Formats: sequence, C-alpha cells, structure tokens
Amino acid sequence: MRHLVGLLLALAACAEGRVVVRGQEMPVSQAEGTVAADLATERAAIARLSPANRAAKLEGFAARYPGVPAAAEALHEAARLWRGSGDPARAALAYQRLLVDHPLHRDSTAAKYELALCDLELGRTRDGLANLSSLYPRLPEASRAQAARAAAEGAERAKALPEAARWWSEASTRGAPADREAALRRATDLVESRLSPLEVARLREALPSDAPVLPATLARLSKLQLQAGDRRGAEESARELAERHPGAPQAAEARLTLDRLSRATTSRPGVIGVAVPLSGELKRWGEVVVQGLQLALGEDGPLRLVVRDTRGEPEGAAAAIEQLVLDEGAVAVVGGVTNAEADRAAAAAEGLGVPLLSLSKKSDITAARPHVFQHMLTAEAQAKALADLLMGKRGMTRFAILYPTVAYGTELANAFWDQVEARGGEIRAVESYPIDKTTFTPLVKDMVGRLYLDERPEYGEAARAAAAKETDPLRRRKALEKARDAVPPIVDFDAVLIADFAKNVKLIAPALAVEDVPLGACQPGARGRKGIPAVMLFGGNGWGADPTLFETGPGGAGRYLRCSIFVDGFWAQAERPETRRFVEAYQARFGAPPTILEAYAYDAARLLQAALAARPNADREGLREALGGLKNVKAATGDLTVGPKRLVEKELFYLTADQDGVRELTPAERAAGGWGGAAF
Repeated sequence: MRHLVGLLLALAACAEGRVVVRGQEMPVSQAEGTVAADLATERAAIARLSPANRAAKLEGFAARYPGVPAAAEALHEAARLWRGSGDPARAALAYQRLLVDHPLHRDSTAAKYELALCDLELGRTRDGLANLSSLYPRLPEASRAQAARAAAEGAERAKALPEAARWWSEASTRGAPADREAALRRATDLVESRLSPLEVARLREALPSDAPVLPATLARLSKLQLQAGDRRGAEESARELAERHPGAPQAAEARLTLDRLSRATTSRPGVIGVAVPLSGELKRWGEVVVQGLQLALGEDGPLRLVVRDTRGEPEGAAAAIEQLVLDEGAVAVVGGVTNAEADRAAAAAEGLGVPLLSLSKKSDITAARPHVFQHMLTAEAQAKALADLLMGKRGMTRFAILYPTVAYGTELANAFWDQVEARGGEIRAVESYPIDKTTFTPLVKDMVGRLYLDERPEYGEAARAAAAKETDPLRRRKALEKARDAVPPIVDFDAVLIADFAKNVKLIAPALAVEDVPLGACQPGARGRKGIPAVMLFGGNGWGADPTLFETGPGGAGRYLRCSIFVDGFWAQAERPETRRFVEAYQARFGAPPTILEAYAYDAARLLQAALAARPNADREGLREALGGLKNVKAATGDLTVGPKRLVEKELFYLTADQDGVRELTPAERAAGGWGGAAF
C-alpha cells in the first residue's frame, strides 16, 4: 500500500505544471510565493494607471503564470477593473477565463456572481438569471439585496416580467426600509397591471409561501379566474389570501370576493335583470330596450324585470350586473347594449355565472364565455345573408366594395370579403373613403378605370388620331373630350357592395351612373346602353335608416337603386305574422313604430320565456342550458335558434326597391334563379 501511495504522489508530481519565474523554471507549487510577491510589485507599479490600463497589465501578468493561484487573483482583479471602467464585455471574458483556467479559485462563487451581473448588463438575460438563481443561496447575506435588484432590473429590461416580479419580491425582503418598500411596489405593479393571465398563474406556482408579492398575486389571480368563469378557482385563491395573509392590503378585497361568490350562488326564479343606459347620451336606447321587454313579458306574468343604469360605460355595466346578481338574485340579465360596455358586461356576467343576453353587435362577444349569448344584428350575419343570396342563389362570383373608414363600413366590408373568398369568389375592386366625403366622382372613376385615361390603350389611340386630324385647338379639345367620354368603364364585377349609410348611398349611386356603370340588374343578362352588363347594388342595414333613400322624385336617388338589395335584422312593414303582431302591439301601447332595438329586446324576452317554459324554476345553470338548446322560437324578427357559439340565428329581412318603394323579397325571389323588379 505504501508503494502504491508513493507511486500516485510521484505521478501527481510529474503531472504538475511548470512555470518560469524570474528566469527560472519551477513547479507551480513552488512558484506561488514568488509570483505572489511579484504581483504585489506589479500592483504598486501600475497603481497610477487608469482602471482599463491596470486591467490589461494584470491580464498580461496572469497569462505569464498559468495555474498559479496568484495569477487567478490578478485575473479576478482585472475582471473587476474592466467592469468598474464600464466595459462589461471585457469583464465577462476575464471572468470566463478565470473560471476555466482556475476552477478551484478561492473566490469562484464571487466570480460567478459578478459574471452573472455582466451577463445581465450585456442583455444575456437567460444566462445571467440562470446563474444568479443557482448562486443566490450561496451568496453572503450582504450581497443578496444587490443580487436580487440586479436580477429584477435585468429581467424587466428583457421583458421577462414574471421573473422580474419574483426578483423584486425577493429584493423587498432585504436592504433599507425605503428600498424594500420600493421593490415591493415594483413587484406589485407588475402583477396587477403588466402580467398576462397565464403569467400570473405560473408566477403563483413559482412563488414560495412567504413571498411578499404573493397576496397581490392571489388577488389578481382571483379576479382573472372570475372573469374567465372559474368561480371555484377564484374562491380558492381568495380564501387562501384571506386566511393565510389576513393582514395584507388585498385581504379585505378577498373577503369581499368570498362574500360576493357566496351571494352569487342564490338566484330568484322569475327575476330578469336589465342592465342598460338610463342616463347620458344613450338614455333613449335603454328606455326603448325596457319597453320592448315590458311588451313581451306583460305586467302580470311570471317574470319580473329589475332595471339598473349602466350609463353606457364599461364599469357602469359591470356594476349594474353585479347589483342585479348579488342584490336582486337575477336568474338572467339582458344588456350589454353598446359596443363600449359589451366586453365588460360579458366579463362580469361570466364571472358571476349568470346568463347574459347581450344586445351588442360587437364581434366575438361570446367567445370563451359559456354564460354569454348574443342577440343582435352583426356585420358577420349581414355578410353571410348577402353571400347566401347573391352567390348561393343567384350565382354571382365577382364583386366590388365601397366602404367608409368607420367601424360599420370596415366590419361589413371585411366580413363580406371573407364570405366571398371562402366561397371561391373574387373581389375585383375596393375603394375606401372618409365618412364625411361629399364628392364620389374621382373615387368611382378610379374604380372603373376612367380616372387615369392615359393608361387606357383605346383612349391613347383616339387621342393620337384627334391630334393628327384637328389642328384647331378648340376642335382638338372637343375631340379629346369626345374620345374621353367614349372610353367605356371597366365593369368586371357582377354587383357592388356599398357598406355605408343612406346619406352616402344617395351620392354614390348617381356617381356610378354618371360613369356609365349600368345599374338595376333586375334580370339575368341585362345590359346598359353601351352593351356593358348591368350590375346590382347591395348593402346592409345602414341603408334602411333613411326612408327617403329610395325616393324617385327630383334629386332623388331611387331611380338608380331600382332592384338593389339590402338586408336588415328587422323591418316594421314586413308581412310576417309574428312581426305584424309585435308592431301593432308596440304601436298601440307606446304610440310610435318600433325600431330594431325594441324588436330585439322583445325577442330577448321571448327567448327567456321559451327557456323557462322548457325548464320551469330553473336556476342560472339550468337556464343557461335551456337557452343553449332553443330552436325555432317564434318572435318579432323571425324564427330564432341559438347556434353552437351561442349566437341567436335567424333569416334576415331581404329588402329591395321597385316602382312602389321598398318591399321585402318574396320567397320566389329569394329562391335560386328568382329576380325581383321590372326588366332593366
């Protein structure tokens, strides 16, 4: 055994490196004292140099004595000087070399920590945070406050916000009181306003039970869970906050949430909440919604309305729904009328688990909200109805679109474009314009290729011929005007969608006619005076807002709109039996004809009546299930069916204009091959 130990020691001695010190080669183990003395001499010699020059000298010194512990000291000192002089890149290289060449350096933990700080300064956030996380438990207590703040700042710069919140929370446990308070405020701000729902959930799982930011995280998580309809999760988060952190600033809110959730489980059969604007600019909207509901439910029926004012504002809508559910026990709510309040109303209803019949036309309001139903005319519904008729029944495939750059126009134009592309059709021309535009001639000229005639070969030939034939300037100008008028419009579309309101439709239709676009495609194959195929004009419910649109007297646009088609969700003059009964009853009770808003409110009540007839005395979940299964409910706007996305579906009103004015298309005209109006 003694021989074996001796052999191992001899082999180790043979493997030991050798360095040249003061001109003499010697083993590293014997050189340490001399090199340490030389390092002291070197430090004295370079003491007056700049930090960067001292760092370079020390790096050179370390390179001469590989493996010697004193060289590691020189290299560590050089790295710190580089970092102190504002060059973290050179510092990082020195730290990396130190840790590779001297893995047993006595201050390797400090070197790794300082390298991690360099990585953060250089934007290498992932490496810096990974190293700090592993080193942090081994750092001396005096360094931990600085380490946590550096990690938090680096993570925030890199937009790694959950990591930043965790490190700011850690920083709030160390340092001066003012620094700790500031760090906790930073962590709380990130949690409350900058983290996504998924990031909040993941942060909650990563935080230790004593993390200072945990109460804020639990409070935000509970809110998010309520908005997503996860009431059980919201209750668990709120209960953990209230019971384990009773002294936290957020604990009072958690106790309030628990109380609200407890009250939200109780509903009163027959109580229908109504959350609508009853003050402000949209007060009239709320009033007519209430009138439509009252007409449907009657005064002595089993359902009772309780109304709260939303002021037409998002927070007002949420507050109104909370009052209706928590204070009144409403089994369902009708509301969310304006686009501004629609999302907030839907989120509040979902959080409280109450079925909401939203009367907003906002898209995607029901997405990921199983308690939210939508009953209102949307751009998507209009676009689908128009495409069903024009493409599915009349075989049209090529379209032009004119629309104003406001929400109504862009939504309808985009929705119809999507329908056309999905069915294999083509959009051949598109023109947009500001809603207050008053002159449409240049826009129409551009759409049909008559704005820049120099690009049209037929005009170029006629212009050259006129120039060669006519020498008199006046005659030449008249010849050119004649040539310009003779150039036909490029009409390579079957129909034109004017996704606008009546005010602009009155101006656009004549502008099309002036440019020789044949209008009034009442019969297949109809052509204009230049043999150009006639096109159809069509639109959405914005056309029906002004009954004078179709007038044919002097200055009227009606003669240009003959055989045009537009869709609407309600038409008071319709001959449908349910529509007639509603219109007559509303007129008799309120002394005025109803509009689409009253009609849709009336139908919302009919849907609730049908659901409760199927499930008498149902609680909120039972009513939600019953609403989801409704089919062919007879109502003022048609036969209503709740679709798979909880959108109320029905056939829209197809309207056209003939010599007698506006009327609804007949069933034959809506069928394949059917065309209304007189021949072109």
